[in-house]
Amino acid sequence: MLARLVVLRHNVRTLAGQAFVEASAQRPYSNIPMALKRFSPNQALNDWALMLHQLYGPTQNYSKTPYEVHAHLTEVCGIFAKHLFKKRDIEAAQAFLPKIFAWAVALLRTMRPDHTDLEDIILRKFPGVCPYCGECPCRCWDKEKPTLDAEALRQSYFRNAPALKRSVNDFQLMFRRIYGDTWTTDEPVQESLRKPFIRLVEELAEIAETIRFDHLYPTNFENELADLFAWWFALVSSLPKVESSEVLLAEDVLWHGYPGHCPYCSLFPCFCRPGPVRDLMSKPPPGQDHRFDALTAVYNHGAYNEDIERISHDDMPAAFPVACVRVDVDDFKDVNNTHGHPAGDAALRHISAVLRGKARERDRVYRVGGDEFAVLVMDSTEEEALGMMKRVCRELSERPVRWVSSIGEVKLFTVSTSIGVAQCDNSSDIESAFENADKASYRSKETGKARATAFSTVAVPAS
Repeated sequence: MLARLVVLRHNVRTLAGQAFVEASAQRPYSNIPMALKRFSPNQALNDWALMLHQLYGPTQNYSKTPYEVHAHLTEVCGIFAKHLFKKRDIEAAQAFLPKIFAWAVALLRTMRPDHTDLEDIILRKFPGVCPYCGECPCRCWDKEKPTLDAEALRQSYFRNAPALKRSVNDFQLMFRRIYGDTWTTDEPVQESLRKPFIRLVEELAEIAETIRFDHLYPTNFENELADLFAWWFALVSSLPKVESSEVLLAEDVLWHGYPGHCPYCSLFPCFCRPGPVRDLMSKPPPGQDHRFDALTAVYNHGAYNEDIERISHDDMPAAFPVACVRVDVDDFKDVNNTHGHPAGDAALRHISAVLRGKARERDRVYRVGGDEFAVLVMDSTEEEALGMMKRVCRELSERPVRWVSSIGEVKLFTVSTSIGVAQCDNSSDIESAFENADKASYRSKETGKARATAFSTVAVPAS
């Protein structure tokens, strides 16, 4: 039976790959070579744009309009601001810098499918000097801007651009040389970042106008897009590394977000289901609010009971074998007593975020009690899911909860979980499999906590 499942899984994946190739041949991006080049962190800026397009263009963005892509770009900018200015979580904000870059690249591809030379677009506006005063460093940033001299800028482009290096770090260095003095401030990080972020948002508004009137002013889009990337590099340069005073490097930021493959499905090109921004914003689908936990944004206990019943009656499709997982937070009462209930709520949100980050698109995460979670891992053996849950335990130990009080006090503390995993091979056993996973989680707690245990290793007492 197991051999048949392996063969079936292989055939499904092979057919999916064939379907992708056939569908790509009928799409406007069919000229993308399937024999992809090798990408790396220190690649040229245009190679970053090419990689992101080959990663998401054929499977995710091929049918999006410029307005839809602009909406995604605006949304991830909003999430960046929420983490940085409202939650004061620099690490979480940094995670959205590569997403801003990626959606800006997608917008260029959507607006200009035949002119995608991002390096050229930026250098024509910023050829190693300020486009207004023609100097490096800029001499007009604190004065009234002179009128832009298009001919002088064009001459500067032909004089300087051919000699400029083209990696993302080179572009970051170029902008630091031109405008670095204008970014320097003694204010706290969040305050010093308000100016570049506000300017980036202004450019977003300008780009929306250029999309609307592109038929009348076709050169304005590239001009405003170059400004947007300039302020993106300003944000990267102004954000310090977490727990360090060193400057972030653009290639490190981008490679952390897109390490040569999709960070969610680990495939190239990406085969995630469409709509990752909705998941990142933790918004339930329309009409499904009653199935989601308000605190953690994962499925709630009611949804858990409903899904288990539907699976057991074959009313909900499930790719067997499935792995059933129970997660129990260790010493949660002590967390509340030591740090307070608001910090305890932050810990639950943190744990749910880690679980969602390790789970795949087709898996389901539930909050089934005050400090208890369940995970339904589709098309997975007990051993495969156990590896996933061990990675959850490791990340929780390495990545502390960060909670900011109403008066700005920051607390960092770690939490751990005791996890049990059990395999289910048919729909009628789904409920008992979760019961077995619960027993395995108790074994994890009994043997030291902060670990995951497979039910198959738990000795069941003779009845």
